[in-house]
Amino acid sequence: MWAQSAAEIGRIVATARRHRRLTQIQLARALGVTQNWISEIERGKDTAQIGKILRVLSFLGVRLEVGEAPWVGTAKRAPAKLTKTSLGDILTAHSTSVRRKKPSR
Repeated sequence: MWAQSAAEIGRIVATARRHRRLTQIQLARALGVTQNWISEIERGKDTAQIGKILRVLSFLGVRLEVGEAPWVGTAKRAPAKLTKTSLGDILTAHSTSVRRKKPSR
């Protein structure tokens, strides 16, 4: 499933929650958030913190995969083979800091 908006992520959360037979209150208590926050996410709140959203998805057992959308690009570009990249790989690649050596005296 392609999710390109907060509303689509919200539908994923709501579907996964219902599949696990959880109420919004039960999910909220398990995650330490309010029922109102869960409701806002399920309705597609655009300003939700990504870290909290990822925590909800993880709790519900939803795996997030990142890949190039097939409709992205120009008509002149040859269609590329889609590859799947894990979110963990992306986060690791972008969070690794380069340590500089201190100059010796």
